[in-house]
Amino acid sequence: MRNLKPVTVMLALLAAAPASAQYRTLDDHFAPPRFTSRADWEARAAYLREHVLASAGLLPMPPKTPLNPVVFDETTHDGYSVSKVYFESLPGFYVTGNLYKPAGEGPFPAVLSPHGHWAYGRLENSATGSLPGRGINLARLGMVVFMPDMVGYNDSRQLPHTFGGKRESLWGLSLAGLQLWNNIRGLDFLQSLPYVRKDALGATGASGGGSQTFLLAAVDERVAVSVPVNMISLHMQGGCLCENMPGLRLDTTNVEIAAAIAPRPLLMVSATGDWTRDTLEKEYPAVRAIYALLGAEDRVSAVRFTAEHNYNKDSREAMYAWMARWLQGAPAQPRLEERAFSVDRLQDLLVFHGRALPEGALTPDAITAGWIGAARQQLTATPLSVRASALRHALAFAAERAVTPGGAGATAPGAAARAPARRRPAVLIAGDVGGAGDALRAAGFTVRPIAFAAFDAEAAARIKHFDTYNRTPASQRVADIVSALRAEPNAVLVAAGDEALAGALASAIAPPRLAVLDVKGFDAGRDEEFVARVYIPGLRRAGDFRTAADLAPGRLVIHGAGEGFDGTGARIHRSALSAADIVALVREEAKRPLR
Repeated sequence: MRNLKPVTVMLALLAAAPASAQYRTLDDHFAPPRFTSRADWEARAAYLREHVLASAGLLPMPPKTPLNPVVFDETTHDGYSVSKVYFESLPGFYVTGNLYKPAGEGPFPAVLSPHGHWAYGRLENSATGSLPGRGINLARLGMVVFMPDMVGYNDSRQLPHTFGGKRESLWGLSLAGLQLWNNIRGLDFLQSLPYVRKDALGATGASGGGSQTFLLAAVDERVAVSVPVNMISLHMQGGCLCENMPGLRLDTTNVEIAAAIAPRPLLMVSATGDWTRDTLEKEYPAVRAIYALLGAEDRVSAVRFTAEHNYNKDSREAMYAWMARWLQGAPAQPRLEERAFSVDRLQDLLVFHGRALPEGALTPDAITAGWIGAARQQLTATPLSVRASALRHALAFAAERAVTPGGAGATAPGAAARAPARRRPAVLIAGDVGGAGDALRAAGFTVRPIAFAAFDAEAAARIKHFDTYNRTPASQRVADIVSALRAEPNAVLVAAGDEALAGALASAIAPPRLAVLDVKGFDAGRDEEFVARVYIPGLRRAGDFRTAADLAPGRLVIHGAGEGFDGTGARIHRSALSAADIVALVREEAKRPLR
């Protein structure tokens, strides 16, 4: 696998899945990524950062509303203190946790430390993982630590850890995306503290907290040091909903995402008793090679301990040494010994123990409504370039832009080779267009039906977090139409029904000469219609058909249109056009100069 370009790497990742597998899964075994030039990796890393944000519903980035932080009930101990914290990551939605602070005035480095799926969340104190012990010892070493709750754990009561659904996904709202946003706002909170060094922030967590750590480090350059524990693997990508943003891993793995922090310091901690058992032989060499391309091999390291899945004392001591080295300028060493500690009672650490949520705390329905309302408003002022990027990510074509400047002329994986352009357009047919196909043939046009990939609903239903690793049926229809348009440049597209909806979106990726699309009464203003007929996560967050029409100006004729298509930039007809009308439009287009 020498001299591989990024698209080739992407294809290798896809090909590494079992040959018998029809769809990708979180448990597939993938080949390590290989890059042989700095430019190739930097292009891929830029794509990955944007892709994580888009998958999380953070492209465009939501406005950062006031945190309104409350820090209270500080308890002082030997060398550190611990306080209770809550703040608003979104208006009316509260992030909760504990703040560990060293004795003294500072300024101190700070570490954001999300927990994983421990029974007691951030309050877990066991041999396999003491979260308070982690906070106490980092504070004694002179670092501020904020340890937030995952959504639905401990004091985070407003949403369950099963939050989300198809409507939410359309608008980029997911459990995993919300936790990433909470962690971004967690860094904002740390930077707001007068005793924290703004330029010395780290992140560490294990298991699900490890996923949160490397996702945050990939997209937020304020993370100066990252220590994800027992999570970076080529054969298990994260089993919980909170680690699986829709569309996130269609063409990548945790190894690439974790490496996107390069050249900032990264310590990969693994264990013999879980899916990171081969890290020193497989995942670490691939990541180290990326650091080598950037001239930063000294900034990445890996350790493995004989243990089950954990964030135990051995793992913590390796993390302490890495954080001290890069956040405090301490000498390089394999570990820093952990001091004995005593943990406060649970009720003394819980933020809302014996008290109500703050006034104005929103219900799940209100949180969803607030997110969608803010997204609608933000889209009205979002530049087309940003909406276009978000749409390309939602449709799984953004990786092309990582290899071809501006995205022009790129070919999707599996797309057919381009045929020579012809002046008299061929007509591609998709869906039940009635008599239009015969009428166009009678008028002398070459008419070709588009072949669509079959969708195995039964097989898909067996795959956990299917949408994270695979195209939805609607997204696959878009990809099939894109391939057909690229194989027939200068073609006219005539489509009806759900295929017409896919055709409108495909036109944003491979603009046809003209697209005449009977959407069969589709109401572009109703989320229920999107869920039923064109379910693609992130589609509404990207501006859906308005963005697509803006990217193919003057090329779309949408007929049989329901409400919501007004102002899309396409030619809109409420009633369906007849076969004769369609022939007339195609004839008129055939007389125009090639675009």
